[in-house]
Formats: sequence, structure tokens, C-alpha cells
Amino acid sequence: MLSPVEPPNALWRYVPALRRENEEWRLRLVLHDFGLVWEDTPVAECTALVATEPESIDPRWDAFLAAYAEHRCLEDGIEVPEWAVQPGRYLRTFWYAGGCPEYDRVRTIVTCPITFEAHGIWFPREELKVV
Repeated sequence: MLSPVEPPNALWRYVPALRRENEEWRLRLVLHDFGLVWEDTPVAECTALVATEPESIDPRWDAFLAAYAEHRCLEDGIEVPEWAVQPGRYLRTFWYAGGCPEYDRVRTIVTCPITFEAHGIWFPREELKVV
């Protein structure tokens, strides 16, 4: 049986599926599937969703998961997990996550949340909304 610290829909449990999928489906799994889990979980319990560090996928997705966890925690006023701010969770060069077309790069940079920018990821804020 799972302890209350490790819910069955915690972020780290998405790693096997993220390894199998392409970039588009990875975004859907994190932003939509996990995003819905986050939004449906009482704020007091959200810390448990990101408490355990996800295993490494690749440098880009390691940084993306950290940026997303940090972003969600800061937006809800809860403590950011320590793993999300470890050196291995930052990129050395910027990555346009989700394949940003060149004509849309200025909007992406201008609207990118600071947590994503800090992790070396350009990603538009409006794409983080769960619909």
C-alpha cells in the first residue's frame, strides 16, 4: 500500500511513459494529465505530488520537469522540492520546448515564466494552462 507521501499519481511515476513517448506526447502527459492531477489535488497535498525526484529522462526533460514542478509550487505558494533546483536540472543552452516556430519566438520569450527561463527553457506561459 502507498504511503500518503507517495501518491499514485506523483510526478515521478510518469517517467516510464515519458521515456516511451515523443515530444508532443510528453508535453501532453505533463501539462494535461499531471496538470489535471495537480489542479484536482488540494493545495495542502500538492507537495506530495512532487516530493520524490523523478529519474533522469534526458537533460531537456529533466530540466522541464524541474521547471514545471517549481512553477506549480510557486504559483500555489508551497515549498519547491529540493531536487527541482539541483544543478543537473538546468540546461546550459536554451531550448524551445515543444518546437517553437521561428515567427513565434519573441512571444514565447516575452511570456515565458521565470522558472522556465531559469532552467534554460523557453516556453509560453499560456501553454501551461490546463484545458
